[in-house]
This record gives sequence, C-alpha cells and structure tokens, in this order.
Amino acid sequence: MSRYQSRFQSRFQSREHAGTELASALRAYRGTGALVLALPCGGVPVGRVVADALGADFDLVMARRIAAGVALDDTGKTWRTNEADAPSAAGGLRGIHFDQLCRQRAVYTPVRKPADPAGRVVIVVDDGLVSGATMYAALARLRKRRPARLICAVPIASRAGLDQVRALADEVLCLDTPDHIESLAHYYCEFQLVSDDRVRALTGMASAQAPGPARPGMVDSVPSLTQAMLIPCRTTPLRAMLESAPNPVGVAVMVHAGGAQRRAARSHYLARKLRTRGFATMLVDLQPDRRVDDALASEVDELAEKLAQTLSFLRTSTPFANLPAGLFSAGTAAAAALRVAADHPSQTGAVACVAGRIDLTGSAFLQRLDTPTLLMCASGNPQSTRLHHHACAQMHCPRQLSFVKASGCGFDDRHALEEVATLTADWFEQYLVNPSRPSLDEVAAR
Repeated sequence: MSRYQSRFQSRFQSREHAGTELASALRAYRGTGALVLALPCGGVPVGRVVADALGADFDLVMARRIAAGVALDDTGKTWRTNEADAPSAAGGLRGIHFDQLCRQRAVYTPVRKPADPAGRVVIVVDDGLVSGATMYAALARLRKRRPARLICAVPIASRAGLDQVRALADEVLCLDTPDHIESLAHYYCEFQLVSDDRVRALTGMASAQAPGPARPGMVDSVPSLTQAMLIPCRTTPLRAMLESAPNPVGVAVMVHAGGAQRRAARSHYLARKLRTRGFATMLVDLQPDRRVDDALASEVDELAEKLAQTLSFLRTSTPFANLPAGLFSAGTAAAAALRVAADHPSQTGAVACVAGRIDLTGSAFLQRLDTPTLLMCASGNPQSTRLHHHACAQMHCPRQLSFVKASGCGFDDRHALEEVATLTADWFEQYLVNPSRPSLDEVAAR
C-alpha cells in the first residue's frame, strides 16, 4: 500500500455518494417542505442528491472564503470566525472576491430570484468543512432572514470547523469528524473540480434552455439525472454513479475492476464525452476494495457474476430500465463483459473494450459471442496487438478492432482518450440507436 493510501482512507466514493449518505441521515425531514441550499461549487452535487431524496426545494447560498477564518456573504458583508486574526489583509481582497460572488450568481441563476428561507426548514449543505469560514458566513446571512429551523449538514468536517458554526445553527449534522483535515480530497475517491456548467445543470438552468431536435431512439420522460446508488451484491454492495441529460438514447454501463483512484479522471472524462452524444452513463467499480490497478485473472468469473447483477439492477431499479444498454469496459473487466454478453445476449446491444484483457475471456465465449463488439488497443503495445488480433479472429459477431495511437496501455493521453470516446460513441450509435447486424465482419485498423 502506498504512503498516500496508508495515511488517508477515502470515506466517500464521490460527492454524490456523500449526498446519498447525508440524505439518509436527514430522512426525518423528508416531505416537510424543506429548502436545501448548497454552497458552490463542491456542495452543489451533494445538495442536489439530498434535495431529491428529501423531496425538497433546491437552490444555492452564496458565500466565499477570502482568508483564514474570513468569508463574504452575497451582500458583501465580511464575517469572521472566532479563530480569525483581528488584523487581516482580507480587506484589500474583499472587492475582488465580492465581484466573483456576483459573477457566480449571474452565471448560475441568471433569470430567477433566490429562494426565500423565511419561515422554512433550511438545510445548508457543502462537501465538507475545513476551517468553517464559508459555512459560517452562509449561516450568519441566513440567520438574519428568519428561517423556522436552520440546519448545517456536511459529509465530513474538522472538529475545529464544526465548533465555529455550532452557535449559528439549530442543528449540525456531520457524518465524519477527523481531528484535522489537510484537504477534503483525501476523503473522496473521486474529487474533481465542479465546473460552472455542472452547477448550472444541477440547479436546473440547463433544462431551461430551448430543447434541441428529437433524435432517433430518444426515450421521453427520462429526466436529467445525477444519482449515486448501491447495487446489492453478496455481502458488499457495489457503488454505481448514474448520470444523464434529459431523454437519453441509450445507456453506457462503464465498468472496471479496482484502481479507482488512478482511473477516476479518465472514467469521468469518457463518461462526459458519451453524455454529450446523448447517452446516459452508469459507472461501476466491480472491485471497489482493490487498491491495485486491476483484478487478477482468477477473478474473471467473480467479475462476470457482479456485472450480471449490475445489469439486472439496471433493468429493475433505475430510470434507465427501458433504454438499450452498451457495455464499456477496461482491463480484466473487459473479459468479464464479453463473457456476460455471450451468456446474456438480450441484456446488451453492444460492447466496447479499451486496453482489455481479451485473452482472459476464453475461446468458448468468444466463439459464441453474438453482440457487436468494438476492441480498442494501443498501437504502441505489440503484445496487446497480438492478443487482440487473436481474439478478433475467434469471434463471429459484428466486430471492429481499432488501434489508437498511445504509448503502453494507459490511454492517459488526452488525444488518445478523445479517440476512444469517439470510437465508442460511434459504435453505440450504430448498434444501440440504429441497431443492425451486418453479415460481414468489420475489422479496421487505425
């Protein structure tokens, strides 16, 4: 185990996962007409999940830290925690930060007034507290607007940070309180920056834009979605992250096995690219407790069983039940994906594998595979190239072998990832949105 992993154990898979756990702890407020207010930007994915789970209204509360223990609210007032030094250089930065707050408000909610907290149960959410200054400013501002009950709810916080805000809230709820926090990122497996576009989408502004033309295969009534879910699987549930723009044309079930910390940025980049092409995405790590990069060859059967359970869950417990599904896999999980596709051909309309351990699939599975399959291999890896050619020769299904310019098998280069995303989206559009079964094999080299 690395020094990084031995010092910090990730408490949450993602902000959405943290929101799911926080919503469970706040379930007493379900159906009470509560107002959930999130601090941009990191608190927005957490707050969106909480609001949806509680059936609550959702909006933003604007505040910004400008120095240690000092933060601004959206009126430009400066608030200091008890630990803030009296003399501070923050005064000279106040104007710059207030301009930034005003810009954020204009970008995030340009056409509507902020929700009124007066007389309501108000739950203020962020992705965590370190010093507590930003939450302190938000609570202090909201307290003046006379909510019926003011609640501070965060997944993780330092004890010192919580102490700063207790006097301002009627209730403080925190799932984990380490004595000291160097960075919130240490407590999340996935901790990407939250973009302005993401905030707009989660606060409902994206859906306010004029809808584009209907696309072939588009399924009505599937709303915009960001949701963390748990898939029952033996004794340890699998975490799944579901995301979609409104009315997707299909769902890409993206699976890998272990190494989540290394794979996170790549997986989320590819998922975003697929969503821009109209697909919903479902990200699942089939070996969430494995810290190394991939599962062992001896674990392919176990991975296939978990993947089959994932597909069953997709069909019975998600809004994507009626969408055509494609499997997108990497590493040892690719062998599991091909086995599942061979055993359950009605469950998947297409398969795409990148840098997959295709050699672990087994000849019997490859030969009876009927699902259209895209294999992507790094052009700079001769051993992988030979394995993919050998596997492709054993298949009788519609198939394509594409070579992507990349060094090794990592596919960490942005240009290589863009090509992988384009190849996968094109394949899924061909076989999920407009399914066909050409009689001739399709083998291409790029």
